[in-house]
Amino acid sequence: MQTANRQQDDNHGYLSQLIDPDSPAICRLWAIRMIKGRRLTASIFESLVLDDVPAFLRKPGRKSQKLTEAALQGYIEQQLQALEQLNSLQLPDVLTKNIDSLSKMMGFSLAEQAIFTFAVLLKTDTTLINVTSTMRPIKKTELVKLLAQVLGLSELLVKSALKRDSNLLKSGLLVVQPGPALALEEIFDFVTFSFVNSLFEEHKDASCMFRDVLQQASLPTLKLSYYQHINTDLQIMLPYLKNALTKGMVGVNILLYGPPGTGKSELARVMAKKLKVSLFEVSSEDDDGDAMSGSQRLRAYRVAQSFLANTSNLLLFDEIEDVFVQNPFSRQADLRKGWMNKALEQNTVPCFWITNDQRIIDDAFIRRFDQVIVLNTPPKAQRAALLQSASANLLTAQEATKLAEHPQLTPAIISRAGKVVAQLSPRLNRSAKVSALQHLMQQTLRAQGYKVQDTLHQDVLGPVYDANLVNTDVALDELVAGLKNAASGRLCLYGPAGTGKTAFCHYLANQLQKNLLTKTASQLISKYVGETEQNIAAAFAEAKENDAVLLLDEVDSFLQDRRQAQHSWEVTAVNEMLVQMEAFEGIFVASTNLIHNLDQASLRRFDLKACFNYLKPQQALALFNAHCQQLKLAPCKASEQLIKAQLQLTPGDFAALARQSRFRPFNSAKDFATTLLQEVSLKQANATKTIGFLQ
Repeated sequence: MQTANRQQDDNHGYLSQLIDPDSPAICRLWAIRMIKGRRLTASIFESLVLDDVPAFLRKPGRKSQKLTEAALQGYIEQQLQALEQLNSLQLPDVLTKNIDSLSKMMGFSLAEQAIFTFAVLLKTDTTLINVTSTMRPIKKTELVKLLAQVLGLSELLVKSALKRDSNLLKSGLLVVQPGPALALEEIFDFVTFSFVNSLFEEHKDASCMFRDVLQQASLPTLKLSYYQHINTDLQIMLPYLKNALTKGMVGVNILLYGPPGTGKSELARVMAKKLKVSLFEVSSEDDDGDAMSGSQRLRAYRVAQSFLANTSNLLLFDEIEDVFVQNPFSRQADLRKGWMNKALEQNTVPCFWITNDQRIIDDAFIRRFDQVIVLNTPPKAQRAALLQSASANLLTAQEATKLAEHPQLTPAIISRAGKVVAQLSPRLNRSAKVSALQHLMQQTLRAQGYKVQDTLHQDVLGPVYDANLVNTDVALDELVAGLKNAASGRLCLYGPAGTGKTAFCHYLANQLQKNLLTKTASQLISKYVGETEQNIAAAFAEAKENDAVLLLDEVDSFLQDRRQAQHSWEVTAVNEMLVQMEAFEGIFVASTNLIHNLDQASLRRFDLKACFNYLKPQQALALFNAHCQQLKLAPCKASEQLIKAQLQLTPGDFAALARQSRFRPFNSAKDFATTLLQEVSLKQANATKTIGFLQ
């Protein structure tokens, strides 16, 4: 008997919780309609030992009594009639206000609003949750009929509200999950669960309801002038976006891609500021800080498009890699691809799509972008300017230029290092802060796998470089000025080793405020068939991407006269080099000590061939005096006579002795001159030696 009583108590407890009397009247009405429409009375009765009328069915003043299935059905009918006759089935005021606001914003019909409200309460109301838990899975074909019965709508209206192109589903706020049969609470899914909770909160404006889906982007920290390296793209993008916003154009999308930290997101912010409009960003994480999946972010994008429709704003969709990557063999692959195509053709709010790797995007999608812009690491001059700005003018122009030497020094690295240094103690001297700035940037570059040199204390040109102290058949300063104006040119520098060919290339890059990309024969020539050609093409592509001056050293190693070729790959390598030279629009320099070995066709393709020769006596003497001054040595007539008498001195000879002085100081200018001549004599002796067994 005791066991039976306990069983009855348990059943009574379950039944009293099935339909919560504190639930809004409309939720109780919908619950009872589901019980009746899905014929749940029998299953509920069979699963319980019913000994009492639940609170929501009990008539006022009526005592507890035993129930039969028929009696339970009767009470349900009575309660249904009572609820149907109520004049007001109002929801909580806050929920009503928020849903009304959303419905107006998204253009929901009355049927769409009713379905949306039902889906919200299906996730949050105790009564609806309890009743739907007793139901068997719902087939998709049954859903329209069920919603029509529960919500008191015609099946035609419900069917129309659940179409893919309905305002309800286009909004992205609610998704009807596909599947043969699902529990009712699983069929409806919202963009995020936090969004559902936000509907029960007071908000200053409607945008607050989307706080974990959409947020206003921060103001830019860079200026438009920073993006001079993509000026052609900017001249197209600015007027296009201005007209798109003014005319309300549809399907305006711009793809920005390139390595991390190169200022892609910042460019979108700069554009918004320039156009004097707001920029909103699709969130990548929810209110709890958890990462959103690609599907969730796509739905967030749809919400953003609906929310911002008919406004003059821009949208930013960053980190789109997980949005475009999908399993091509999945059942939904074709459906999703079709949806993405429409998303890129029918969006009403112009959108920036940003990725670090454009290769993950299908070509069918890429061709639908109005403009595709690659953002690589900016040129050296812009890096130097950003360094001075980010460090609050801590650096001199010369220091900024030297620190900006590394080609992978991105705006993100510079900005973060500058932010850290700005927080250091004001008592710290300037030199220490400069060193700290350099150290921070170098450590980040090393962590990214890049080779880093101490650029502040290493100068390839040396402290006494002077373009006038190089013996050439062209005026180097005039050549630099001409290349600066033309921004393109193909040069061949030839002459003995050490005559200043490579040093001039460094000087040229510094004067043009560009990186110098140096490639040697050993880096390009491969033992594998076809790989040399690939390496040559890659070198030119890298120079183009980084807006660098390209120097191919020892060019005679892979531009040999094809008439002397013994293998087919030697011919194809030369052919590839010639093709790349003609197609390259930047500044390309080839250097060689053996110009007579070059292919004749290649020589015709150089715009200028400049000979670098041994120093003239007056040049050698001027360079000697400059080094003596640098080394704090006093020149004497004897040492000057030694220098003037030597006719095979090169700038490279002086540079070698200057390096030697760091660990073997010279006692006098004569000591410096004597050692210099010894180096030259050794070089001359080596040049006269024969090779191998003929020696």
